[in-house]
Parts: sequence; structure tokens; C-alpha cells
Amino acid sequence: MKKFISVLIAFIISPLLLRCQTTDKTANEAFVLIRMVNKFHVEPREVNGAFSRNVFTGILDKTDGDRIFFTKNDISRLSVYRATLDNEIKHRKTGYLSLFINIYRQRLKQADSMIDEINKKPFDFYATEKLTVAEDTSYPPSLAAAQQKLYKIIKAGALDELTDNIPGNFKSFAPAKQKKYADSVIVILRKRAASSVKRRINNILQNPYGIIQYIGDIYCETIASCFDPHTEFFPPEEKENFESELGRQPFKFGFKMKPDKNGGILIDNLEPGSPAFKSGKLNKGDKFMSLQWEGGQPVDVSDITIHEFALLVDQSNHKQIVFTIKKADGSIVQVPLQKEQTAGEDGDRVKSFVLKGNNNAIGYIYLPAFYEDWEAGNVGLNGCANDVGREILKLKKENITGLILDVRYNGGGSVREATELAGIFIDAGPVAQEKSRDAKVVTIKDMDRGTIYDGPLVILVNGYSASASELLAGTLQDYNRAVIVGSPTYGKATMQVVLPMDTTITPENFSEKNTENYLKVTISKLYRVTGATAQFKGVQPDILLPDILDAYTTKETGEPYALLPTTISANKYYTAYPPLPIKALAQSVQTEIDTSKFFNDIKTFITASKQKKAEKDIPLNLKDALADLDSVKRDDDDDVVPGVESKKFTVKNNLFELDRLQTDSTLKELNDDFKHQVAADAYISIAYDVLVKLKP
Repeated sequence: MKKFISVLIAFIISPLLLRCQTTDKTANEAFVLIRMVNKFHVEPREVNGAFSRNVFTGILDKTDGDRIFFTKNDISRLSVYRATLDNEIKHRKTGYLSLFINIYRQRLKQADSMIDEINKKPFDFYATEKLTVAEDTSYPPSLAAAQQKLYKIIKAGALDELTDNIPGNFKSFAPAKQKKYADSVIVILRKRAASSVKRRINNILQNPYGIIQYIGDIYCETIASCFDPHTEFFPPEEKENFESELGRQPFKFGFKMKPDKNGGILIDNLEPGSPAFKSGKLNKGDKFMSLQWEGGQPVDVSDITIHEFALLVDQSNHKQIVFTIKKADGSIVQVPLQKEQTAGEDGDRVKSFVLKGNNNAIGYIYLPAFYEDWEAGNVGLNGCANDVGREILKLKKENITGLILDVRYNGGGSVREATELAGIFIDAGPVAQEKSRDAKVVTIKDMDRGTIYDGPLVILVNGYSASASELLAGTLQDYNRAVIVGSPTYGKATMQVVLPMDTTITPENFSEKNTENYLKVTISKLYRVTGATAQFKGVQPDILLPDILDAYTTKETGEPYALLPTTISANKYYTAYPPLPIKALAQSVQTEIDTSKFFNDIKTFITASKQKKAEKDIPLNLKDALADLDSVKRDDDDDVVPGVESKKFTVKNNLFELDRLQTDSTLKELNDDFKHQVAADAYISIAYDVLVKLKP
């Protein structure tokens, strides 16, 4: 079912530090940005009229994707700049920015007042009314039409939540009982939908860093994104968060959340040693009522969703926030907290298990990301390649006869770690090739002779396996070192580097610079040792399995400004191992795939979802919304049967992990949940079968 205000959620706030901003400063940052792209980008795009139109549309999508703030007349006024933003950027002009900010600020204030007016009258959820496709996809012609659209979106949001949480036996209720139930909850849901929109509007209007800073970041972010999907403008905290994904310790408060059945969110647990834990004032079951960043206004979060809340607390890594908390006894306390850098959670690192069946012991390693060690003096000691190596040594003590390395949902990270990880499985030699904007091709090599593991190997991939995951899978496939099992990967074969926003830098000195903002820029293309590329088409599995992600995932080919794939010559020094019996292995598991209810349900769902469905008017009365819900549920992936635990093997921890789990009950609970997921995973089951047949 359509989730309303989705674009509003997406643009709530870019994490910011205290940075004084003016339109002149933003104009200068945009100018520096395109200068740096022209200096470093592997294929810099021309900044011209077409580029202008892309930026113009992109900013509107990020600030008013639901088309509820700007009117058609506003768009006409802004359209003077539609094809000339390149001139604004190149000459550091501020005409467009000033006009945009003035209109946007005014419309946000008016929308805030409109919601107050909308809330004065009760909604009739039994009247025949719709949010039409024409209304939903166009800018309102007047302020009155904008208020009517806001009313309809709030009403649709309330109905959406009602139908999402309606009792399973609701259809069996008598009409009077149905109406009584709906009337009892719809007022609350209406208030919740309205306050959600109002909160997001006020979060921009009351932004402690100002709306000029907010729009300035969006302006630069949009310009960067129009060069390619992976070139990004980074305010300081976005850079910190990006680095935390690559292995640097993230900034956290240290509490986990769960939804409150009455609306809002509760604390589920506290991480030992975290700021939340050390405060001594927070407990499991506490409810968040409001929050206030230093220098900002209080924000009511008593009916907020977890997704909204997470976006709000991501605003800053360094400022203090005061949480107003309702305790289990009804008392209200205020708790000031500031994030601290803490070690990543256990689920963010490598995990390993042993899959034990009839005379078989297959190792399984889950690798969530290609993180690296950022600690000075410890380079490489705590990166993912070293972690995988440690787990392999533990598994070898369990006498494994095969190994599954799972990089599904692994969006990549450090190329260096991917190179070192490939070296665990192959002898020294070329791993991949890199080409920047000049003609020279650089070979990425595994410099260490020997391997840690030379037995049968399966790499599990899917549509979310990207970048470094694709480098690893492609390398091991080209060397005939592993069987690739799963669905085609994402298709990103480009390399980025984060640079300070300074046109005087060089590749040799940029790491010593410290600037206010940063640019992640695509500096090269990656190629396999064969000269082929994973760009666009991804790595194609040797054994193809249907994946429900194929119905949803937007891959590199779907990105509007993605770099086109090219090929180069194969590396002269690349020598593959003897071929693996791929065809025989694929045939040996095909019957199991074809007869699996799980995989067949996925195939059916993918086929149905790929049949293009025309946009429909959205019903705004309860009867039609319930009928629409029935239609949606018939097409929903809830009909895909979840996996059941395999009878082929049991999932065991290695001996080292068993000792660690005995001292931590929370860790043991998380471990047991993960073991169940592994045991019930149909893809792991197929990988297990492949390795049993490859057993040395």
C-alpha cells in the first residue's frame, strides 16, 4: 500500500554541525564542487543546460516530492532558472537560491497554518472522496488547492495506518461493530498523521542552523548527484557517518527502540558503556515524549514512528540533546545526552557457524560490509579481511570440508580489504584493474604468497551485493576459485575517494587538509582481471536462484546518471585455476530449486510485480480503502512462504564462540536468532548442497 509523505521523510534534515551559512557561501561551495569534479572525476559531465534541468528537477524532488508546498505559479517563477542553473553555478550567482529559499520558507509557514485549519474540522471517513492521480502528481494551482491536497494526504495517511493495523477478523464484524472500531481509532490516527507532517515542516522551519543552510546542502548534494550516483557532497557529519560504515567507530546514544502499541516509541534495551547506559536515568520500557537539541525548539515525539525518530536524532553527532522521558510509573524525567564514538555492534562484524550434516561439516561466514581498520598503527589488524581470516582458522579446527562466504546485502566498502580478502583464497597475483581518466590501467594485486583456505568455496550474492562485494565475487569467479550462488549483483564497478572541498589539493596532500565540507567523487572505473566489468550487469551467478529483491531493487542500471560500462584488455599475468564443474553442479541442485515452494512462490511474486500497474486514485473512505487493501494483499509478498529450518544440517557455533556466549546472555539471545535465520535460509541450503558435492 502506498506510504504517504515518503519524500518528506527522505528530506527531513542533512546532519549538520554549527556552520554559519549564507547564499554567497553556498554559491561558492557549488562553484568549488564543480571545479573539483572537473579535476578528479573519471568522466566529468559537462555543466550545461541539460545539467541545469537535472539539478532543477532534483532539488524540487528533494524538497517537495509530494508536490504539496509549491504552487504551479511558484514553479513558473522558479523556471526562469530551469535551463540556466549552470550559469548560476559557474559564476557563483545567488539569484536562484535566494528566490527558492524565500518561496520555500513562505510556503512551509503557510502549510503549517493550513494543518492547524485542517485539524479544526472532523474528517468524514465514510464520504465518497479520492486523492486523484492528477492531484497526486501535479503542483496545486492555488493555495486553496494546496490546503485541500494537504487535507487529503493527511486523511490518506490515517486510513493507511488504519488498514495496515486492522484486526485480521475485521471483515467478519457486523457493520455497526466495524464502524465502532474505526471511529474509536481514527481520531488518534488522524492526529498522528497530521502531527507527522507538521513535525517535519517545523523541523525545517526551526532548524537550528537555518533554512539557508538546509537548502544550501540540498543544492550542493543535488549538483554532486547529477554527475553520477556515487559522487556526493558531504557536510562534516555525513562524512563521519560514511566513514563509520567503512569501519570507523560510529557516534551513538546507545539505546535500541521498539514501537509502542499506543503510538510513539519505547526503549527496548541499553548498550553497556554507552551514553544512555551511563546516564543512569534510562530503563527498558521508558517512552520518549519529546526531544530538544541545544539551541533548538522542543519536538513532540509522543506519537512518532521509529523511522522518523531515527532521522531526528541523526541531526548531529556532537551537540547535546535533552530527551523528555515518561517512566513506567508515569513520572516524567529529562535526560541530557550526547553521542559518543563506540564500537560497532556485534551484528556489524563477521560471524561464523558450522553447518553439520551427515558426515559433513560446512563452514559459514557472514560478511556484512568491507570495513577496514582506521586506528593509527593498527592498519589491517581489525579490518574485515583479517576478521574473516580469524574465523576461517577457527572453522578449520572444526574440520570443515567446504566454506560458504555470504556477501548478500553487502554494499561494499574498502577496495583494499576486498583485495586482501581475495588473497585469502588465491595465491599472489592480479585481483582487479583500475582505470582513471588518463589512459593508464593500474593492476590491483594480492601481494602475499599463499592462502589461508584452499578448499571448496561458495560465495553467496544478491542484488544488494555491490562494489567491493562484486570485486571479490568477480575475482574468485574469474580464477575458478569459487562457485557463485544467488542472484545477479548490483552492478557498481566504480571507485570513490572522499576529498576536502579545496581546489588546491593533490592526491598526495589531500589527507592532511581539514575543511568544513567534503566531496566523495568517482575517480576511477574497476575492471575484472579478464578486462570485463561488473558495471551495470553485475556479477552473474554460476547457479542462479530467484530472489524477491528482483521485484524491488533499483540497481545501477536504473540510476539516471550512472556511468556507462566499458571493457579493457585482460591482465597478462592472470592465470586461472582449473575449471570447476559448474554445469554439473547447477544440474544437481536444479530439481531442488524447481520443486521448492519457497522459490516457486518468489518466482510467482516477481512475475506479478513486474507487470506494470497503472497509477490509481487513492480512496479516502473506509469502505473503499478496505477493498483496496484486499487487492493489495493479494499481490503482497506476505504470500511467500517463509523458510523453515533445514533438515539437512544443524547450525553450531565454533568452540571459541561458545566460550564467549556463556558470559553474555544478550549476545546469546542475538546469536540464537541468527542461528535460526541461517538454518531457515533456503539460499544457504542450496549453497550447502553445492559444497557437499564439491567435497574434496
